[in-house]
Amino acid sequence: MIALLKAVDQINASLSRFSSIFMVLLVLTLTYEVGMRYLFKSPTLWSYDMSYMLTSLFLVLSMGHVLQRNEHVRVDLLYRFLPPRWAAALEAFLYLVLLFPFLYVLLSPMPEHVLNSWRTGERYTAGTWLPPIYPFKTWVMVGMLLLTLQSLAQFLRAIILAFRGEQA
Repeated sequence: MIALLKAVDQINASLSRFSSIFMVLLVLTLTYEVGMRYLFKSPTLWSYDMSYMLTSLFLVLSMGHVLQRNEHVRVDLLYRFLPPRWAAALEAFLYLVLLFPFLYVLLSPMPEHVLNSWRTGERYTAGTWLPPIYPFKTWVMVGMLLLTLQSLAQFLRAIILAFRGEQA
């Protein structure tokens, strides 16, 4: 089981590193847009759509790695006063009561929604460029699945620490 937990960690870490490319592309896209808009008075039609797509791609591919490294935002008023085993038990409980139901509510309608988007060739209509939105919806679903896998790994680690008193 430890090998499986490490494999999930490695997948999320690798995708997080890979997704940093999208931040570079975002900076280049926005720099190009600012130059075109203010220097040449010729704004692009596609930079707005590209900016939210690149940002979302970076964020959803990094969520699992942030959770694995325990770098997400959390209120740790209780954790720092509890012994490690009790803190792990509390964390496992909160995964069960809060995070897993939340992930289920988010993920359960996604596959059908994404498939329907691919079937219809759905386009994003809020911008002027009208890009296809189905790749966007697909990577959001993939990112949520990766976050769910990492959440399961972290939950199992918390259970192991709570019951055995050792890190996994």
